[in-house]
Amino acid sequence: MGYRISVDVGGTFTDLTIAEGAALLARHKSATTPEDLTVGVFDCLKLAAESLSLGLPELLDRTDVFIHASTTATNAVLEGKGVKTGVICTKGAKYTLWRGEGRRLNIFNFKVQPPKPLVRPYLCLEVSERINSEGDILVPLDEEEVRAAVRRLKEWRVEAIAVCLLWSIINPLHERRVGEIIKAEWPEAVFSLSSEIQPTIREYHRMSCVVLNCMVQPAVSAYLDRLWRKLADNGFRGDPLIVISSGGLVPVREIMKKPVFMLFSGPAMGPVAGGYYGRQNREKDCITIDMGGTSFDVSTVVDGRITTTRDGRILNYPTGVSATEILTLGAGGGSIAWVDQAGVLKVGPRSAGAVPGPACYNRGGTEPTVTDACVILGYIIPDRFLGGRMKIDPEPAREAIRDKIARPLNLTVEQAALGICQVAGEKMVGGILDMTVRRGIDPRDFVIVSGGGATGLFAAGLAREMGVKGVIIPKQTAVLCAFGGLNADIALSLVGSKYTGSRSFDFDGVNRLLADLEAKGSAFLERLGVPSEEREKDFFCSVRYPMQVTELEIPFGSPEVTPEDVAVLADDFHQAHLARYKTADSASEVEFVMWRHVAKHVRSPIELPAQPLSPAEASDEALMGVQSAYLEEKHAYVSTPFFDGDKLTYGMKVHGPAIIVLPDTTILVPQGFKVTTRERGYFFMDVPGGRHLSVKK
Repeated sequence: MGYRISVDVGGTFTDLTIAEGAALLARHKSATTPEDLTVGVFDCLKLAAESLSLGLPELLDRTDVFIHASTTATNAVLEGKGVKTGVICTKGAKYTLWRGEGRRLNIFNFKVQPPKPLVRPYLCLEVSERINSEGDILVPLDEEEVRAAVRRLKEWRVEAIAVCLLWSIINPLHERRVGEIIKAEWPEAVFSLSSEIQPTIREYHRMSCVVLNCMVQPAVSAYLDRLWRKLADNGFRGDPLIVISSGGLVPVREIMKKPVFMLFSGPAMGPVAGGYYGRQNREKDCITIDMGGTSFDVSTVVDGRITTTRDGRILNYPTGVSATEILTLGAGGGSIAWVDQAGVLKVGPRSAGAVPGPACYNRGGTEPTVTDACVILGYIIPDRFLGGRMKIDPEPAREAIRDKIARPLNLTVEQAALGICQVAGEKMVGGILDMTVRRGIDPRDFVIVSGGGATGLFAAGLAREMGVKGVIIPKQTAVLCAFGGLNADIALSLVGSKYTGSRSFDFDGVNRLLADLEAKGSAFLERLGVPSEEREKDFFCSVRYPMQVTELEIPFGSPEVTPEDVAVLADDFHQAHLARYKTADSASEVEFVMWRHVAKHVRSPIELPAQPLSPAEASDEALMGVQSAYLEEKHAYVSTPFFDGDKLTYGMKVHGPAIIVLPDTTILVPQGFKVTTRERGYFFMDVPGGRHLSVKK
């Protein structure tokens, strides 16, 4: 049985998990290498090979599955490195990107500047053509205008062309012809058709999606091609599987022309792993938090299902693709603390990243970060960081906090460090509230699943604030997304638009669309050679009340909708609307807007080995020493024992105050908290005080 390898490239660290069949073998971390991300990936692969006493070529030769999550597409947009893109659109639609949605994020602020369009209007070239909402051709395509537009864009040295014509989602004939003309006039041009990338209703969202796809395609394709070749040159004989925004895996060849589906690739595996550990602990509802070096991600699993959204955004530009619902904040271990002009302490969103990193890394960083604050407070053991492979120096951290925070605010270094952690913690609480209470979810019914190398230091405080049932802390917490990749299904999400209402449902039109989506999904699984008994099909529809501008996605079970199904879907929508918004109108008609099919190859999950029962208290063998750590409840530094997490076995309990050290993360156990090792090797932290929700105004 061959190896399964999953790699997640983050802003600061690159994470890897490796399994043989269903048995997890090891986890590894190495610094991310922004100049060439493949270097960090192969640094992790070399660590994995060494841990198995293998050479790298032998490891990759024996690897059946290679899974990869990357922020390449995300960073291309965030850092403004997308290529110069032109647009060919229907006459009259030139200013679609400029107009946007016509709404302000803050409706009470009339001075807010409109968002900068992805493409300036002069690069949006109009052509004569018109198809109506029924797919009828009202104005034939003027092919000479298309040829002239392509030549002009070539003269202006655009690097990609996005094609988005009105109602191509119903009849793509004109868009396909534009694609043929582009190939004839400019054979080497990179271009995308909106009807192929994401055929969904709402013109602005669809144009934004296809433009984003064009902007990132050259960079993403080059990176994936380089990684694929490098893997092949070192012995890997398969197709790498790429994590997409919806939390599924697709072969690299399937994603290279649709990189917009990778915009949320990095964090998408967090809730997959969160749901996995929730099931291990017999929990259907969990909040996954992931605090890495650059960001803090929050996602939810409700009733065993990962919550998704059709309104995934990057820099507030809609992507139009179905994505795992994740809130990302600039509150990672490397987030920089600073004092604003009003003398207020802030944390993030800027990050020290992998290079130069926090000041305590002693790599030239001079800005104080959350990690530096944790070192000063004694929460991180300097000579145990990253299993001792990376040495931490407290002095540069102390100097950075003293010069940039303590002196400007007239505080001691310790007070400033505590303030940094408190501000970061408040940001994280706000993020969890946004994903729960403000969406109609009571977090007191949930457990938290901790992910990310820095989360263990804050998990107890967050759990106490939110009043959750407890905290699950996997030993794989520092590589949670990479571990999630090992448990993800190969899955392709396909979407189509067909508007109809519950009182006059278009059964023929909807069922034709669903049959087409199902055929495309089956063809995808057929290309991968997936046996029929290992296939799974999911169907969803986007539903709303009349005049609403947003929809809720409702699952259903069959690719053919019957009158009975319409009644059930409508009722399910009323219930979902009530749960989300605390109101519903069961007497109202409902409208069905978009339909989605997910074709899956369900794979066997990783099996964590059961451990024999050990003594109830942590053994002397697990005790590593004593560290002076600041305890908020005592307002002082206290001699605090720290334990080797790998030596804490099933049944052992650690009472706070204590610190648990793993090779790639640290867990802070405050006074009054208790951590127990469960049978499958993960930790469970009890939250003192029972059900309560302490939300600060």
